[in-house]
Amino acid sequence: MCGIAGLALLDVSAERANALVDAMCERMHHRGPDGGGIVAHPDVTLGMKRLAIVDVEHGKQPMTNDDGTVVLVYNGEVYNAPAIRKQLEARGVRFRTRSDTEVILRLYESDPENVEEHLVGMWAFAIHDRKRKRLVLSRDRFGIKPLFVARGPSQGAAPGALAFASELGCFDRSLPAIEKCFALDAGAAHAMLAWAYVPEDATIYRGVVRVPPATRMTVDLASGATSTRTYWTLTPSADAARVTTLDEACELVDAALARAVFEHLESDVPVATFLSGGIDSSLVTRYATRAGRMPVKAYSIGFREPRFDESPFARETATLLDVPLEVSYLDESTARACLAPALLSYDEPFGDSSSLATWLLARNVGKDYKVALGGDGGDEVFAGYKKHRIVSLRQRLEVIPGLRAGLGRALSHFPSRTDRSRGWTELLRTVRRAARGLEGDGAEGYVALTQVASLAKTASLISEEADRDRFEGPALARYRTAVGTDLQRTLACDLAGPLPNDMLTKVDRASMAHHLEARVPFLDHRVVELGVGLPAAFTLAGGGKRVLRTLHERAFGARLANRKKQGFGVPVERWLRTSLDAACEKLFDTKRLERTGVLSARALGGGRFRSWTASDPQLLWHAFALAAWLEANHGDGPDAVRELLA
Repeated sequence: MCGIAGLALLDVSAERANALVDAMCERMHHRGPDGGGIVAHPDVTLGMKRLAIVDVEHGKQPMTNDDGTVVLVYNGEVYNAPAIRKQLEARGVRFRTRSDTEVILRLYESDPENVEEHLVGMWAFAIHDRKRKRLVLSRDRFGIKPLFVARGPSQGAAPGALAFASELGCFDRSLPAIEKCFALDAGAAHAMLAWAYVPEDATIYRGVVRVPPATRMTVDLASGATSTRTYWTLTPSADAARVTTLDEACELVDAALARAVFEHLESDVPVATFLSGGIDSSLVTRYATRAGRMPVKAYSIGFREPRFDESPFARETATLLDVPLEVSYLDESTARACLAPALLSYDEPFGDSSSLATWLLARNVGKDYKVALGGDGGDEVFAGYKKHRIVSLRQRLEVIPGLRAGLGRALSHFPSRTDRSRGWTELLRTVRRAARGLEGDGAEGYVALTQVASLAKTASLISEEADRDRFEGPALARYRTAVGTDLQRTLACDLAGPLPNDMLTKVDRASMAHHLEARVPFLDHRVVELGVGLPAAFTLAGGGKRVLRTLHERAFGARLANRKKQGFGVPVERWLRTSLDAACEKLFDTKRLERTGVLSARALGGGRFRSWTASDPQLLWHAFALAAWLEANHGDGPDAVRELLA
């Protein structure tokens, strides 16, 4: 795990390019405190910061091939690297190291157009191919690892400069060749308020994009032309589709997960697990202990509020597995202490409140470990969310014309709340969400289910409304062109949108802030193809994730397997009404809001934010996170945020 950065087609001296990339890398020192390096060339300068996990002594980067024509920087882990190495060695390829970095390098030498198809793992890599005069940027199938690109305007006949990095905060926004890329995008900010994150390939900056998951971007260094290619598309497993019994489904999934977790334990340093006590993390921890590759320690987060606290289940699970468990508690005082550093760890505006708990968990694990396995992806692959049951409800209601739309309209008359802190407000939130999911066609219902609130509802919070087609259009098209049943299309869209931009962003930034590599075995693409391919009777049935729930029940008993899903929620709604009220008063100061011009002073200034605290505190939290990011990056800086939130 590392951070990577680079510049291409920038008309400066090698010394200047080296200094610029070195500064980019230093801004993400937290991603790789174990070393790093830079290779400068008139066309491309590559840099990286390394977190040493495999072949600690020899896997240094940037890595160059034997004749110096190919240079690689890489962030991630390739879990089938040992198997690929054996295949290449059998063909006469010689290796200098045991690192998976060199496996990618040698693969590129032998099959430059199809490297990604061979890999099982997570990655963002950049290859400068000097012989072919091109720069290749690639991101893994599910976007587990981040990769941002800024492309400046052409300078006369010369192509515009290109910069890339693992985090938005790495870029030098004052660099003349790319400074125009960093105009704030108020439309993206509006989308962030609706989704809790900036969706699709957009970022908070108008001229900076994410390399999409499963995408290779190639830059022709002679002409400056850029092309992209999707190298993998989710194809549900045909073997899974033929499953007819629960036992058969369990056998297939058990074997696939056992293999994935075993391979995810490839490491020269100790490995821990995140253990919430839920189905996914419990199964991952169980497979990790059964693999027998190394001792495993588990970590969990608890809450003082029983409604959010899963730590008793984590303790029970750890006892059954005979695994040591360390539990840390997140209460209001702890939240206040870690609020500023947690928010500042996110290089882009990010409103998923569970990021606070994830940040604290990663901090605790990162004190003693460099690697941890988690259960992220299980819900997206095996249909574990409430929205998946709404999709099923849509299908059942279609048998009577008009019934679905009529029920949706009826439910839409319930009061609107985005508040999970009380039982009755959570019920209202769920009812209104179901109403939106039942409206329109399947694609429109799906997009509504991905949002915390609609763009229309959040419009008054922002100075400039988003172009709805820009942010909803790609998701609508993705759903309508996906293959399979409505559930399979929903899962495919979840894996391509909310997963990389929300869940995986949350885990990556929180873990890397504490130089911790978080691995996600459920996102082994072979497991994903299997899970999405299973008939709904073995996933959606029984409250969701039926096959995982059954495996869990066989390992831990019915009581733990069938308890109510709690998620990884954080009670920020109540905190906004109490201990964070003073911080809101400062962040939503009218003059501060008017200075950045993104959030609406009319809606939030002069104490008017409290009306949102009462009715829609979840949306206010999104605005809170956006305001803190704006202050840190376009206001008085990070120290001002620390002072405001102290």
